[in-house]
Amino acid sequence: MGKGVLYYAGMGAGILYLLGDLVGGFITPNYNYIKNAVSELIQSGAENRMLLSPFMFLHAVMIILFASRLLSQHPNNHSQSVFIGGVLLLVVGISHALSSSIFPMDPVGSKSTFPGVMHLVLVGVTVVSIFILMPLLGIGLTRLYEWKYFLVFTIICLLIIVISGISSPIVIGKGIQVMGLTERITGYTFYLWIFALALLLLKEQSGQMALNF
Repeated sequence: MGKGVLYYAGMGAGILYLLGDLVGGFITPNYNYIKNAVSELIQSGAENRMLLSPFMFLHAVMIILFASRLLSQHPNNHSQSVFIGGVLLLVVGISHALSSSIFPMDPVGSKSTFPGVMHLVLVGVTVVSIFILMPLLGIGLTRLYEWKYFLVFTIICLLIIVISGISSPIVIGKGIQVMGLTERITGYTFYLWIFALALLLLKEQSGQMALNF
């Protein structure tokens, strides 16, 4: 059961992220969940940065632990698509860890700094990695375990993320301030997908353990 605990890290990552988001928005003056991005809660100079950064950093560590377990269970010679997807998930966790700690977002309208630029680069790396890893893991794990609906669930989640990502600059360009909403739709859809993935893998491991007894 020891290594299986790391699957719980995958399930808990989104929960911890949600907790940090809710607490941060509640204690930050004039914060609006619809208009303001999550990164603004821990941006450079943010009032509650020292309190909220650990939430976001620890959620990133959970993603790293989950990805590490996924990679250890599915080496490259076992399933290349799952292995590559696991590596990209590890990249997402590392990117989140860096962007929530040493590379915070610059306040909107302020002069760009090196940490702020790196934050944007890491966000870009995360987005590209997610677009690639979701179909890789969806297809690869469905083949390995013959899951009936996971690939369909993956496609639906990916479509939501793509539509949300595309619509964000369009509506903002029209003066509708919904950056926080579109970012949350994208982020929480991804964390819901990770939760489902971790739960399914945990069930697979539990089933294998039962067969060994």
